[in-house]
Amino acid sequence: MPANDSSAPKRKRPLGLKARAAKKPNNSADATVSSSEVKDFDEANTATVMLRGDECNEIDELEGIFDSAIEAINSEDERAVTLFRGTIHESDRILRLHDTEGKTPEARFYYIYGTALFNLSEISEEEEDTDMYLELAHHRLTQAKEQMKEEEPFAWRVYQMLAKVNLELAAGKNAESAQVETALQDLDRSLQMLEKQQNKEPVEETQSVRTEALTVADMVLSLADSQRLPETCSALLMQWGEATARKQHVEQTDSESSLVVARALWLQASALLADDDEDEVKDKEKYTKLLNEAQLLLEKRNGETSSEALLLLGEVQLNLGNVQDDEIHQEELYEQAVATFRRVQSRGELPEQFALFIDDFEKQTASDEDNN
Repeated sequence: MPANDSSAPKRKRPLGLKARAAKKPNNSADATVSSSEVKDFDEANTATVMLRGDECNEIDELEGIFDSAIEAINSEDERAVTLFRGTIHESDRILRLHDTEGKTPEARFYYIYGTALFNLSEISEEEEDTDMYLELAHHRLTQAKEQMKEEEPFAWRVYQMLAKVNLELAAGKNAESAQVETALQDLDRSLQMLEKQQNKEPVEETQSVRTEALTVADMVLSLADSQRLPETCSALLMQWGEATARKQHVEQTDSESSLVVARALWLQASALLADDDEDEVKDKEKYTKLLNEAQLLLEKRNGETSSEALLLLGEVQLNLGNVQDDEIHQEELYEQAVATFRRVQSRGELPEQFALFIDDFEKQTASDEDNN
């Protein structure tokens, strides 16, 4: 089929996979926090409840509200918002009480306070308050970092949360690479501390370093894919995400690490596409090498292949087809992409842009057969 014939309709390259962490850029980037408190919330929207019993201290009670919010965050957003607001409300009250008594709360308190603020910034619909939450979250988490001992079981989480806050602040302000580099250093430190903790304690009692490393690598790649940062910053995120995932990629057929590494390679290849021409690349040899490795990783995966992995594999095949000079090879790759997308379509999970590609391809194939 003469796919490169200038008279034939050009096949469009579908848009990239939607970044799961993408959010609208914030316009209130210069927001500052002028006091030690975030605004108090109406009692109707505040969950100041006792969850651990009379024998626990206030920080334990606060942690109970916070833990309930974390449990609700993926399935019950409205309840999670209420509980995070409750955590913040109680944190303000505890902080005022300590200030009155001339005392300083423990590091765990500041970790809970800062993390609640960050999570509320992520799930709240009040976008105008996002920067306020993030700035105050950074302040509270910094206080936790300054007061905690490195052997504290939550210490690695403090570094991770500081990194997440810094990355969100950088994206909101379209910052340069220094803030992103600081965040990635904090993520490295977090994983190092978790690994040290895991080596001291039974595995079942600690968070898995491997699971956490792949999770944060995927998070970083999602931010790179969101186009909320300058290219130089996105490149740093892609490189860090790939390097972190590769450390966990011990088995070639490991599906979890293969997907994250392949995604990093695909993003780096996508960055080589010319802005004004989806079929023109700045370095074709490097582009092809990155995509070929991504395809190999995705095809070697063990077990049932997820729709996410199939979508990425289909797009890799499609992208490779777009830059082939040999028409026969190009058609083979397009056919592979269609077959891969069909597998996702059979599950009812195919995004519209990929369904349109299938329709365009099949119409063009039928037209070419009629002409022949």
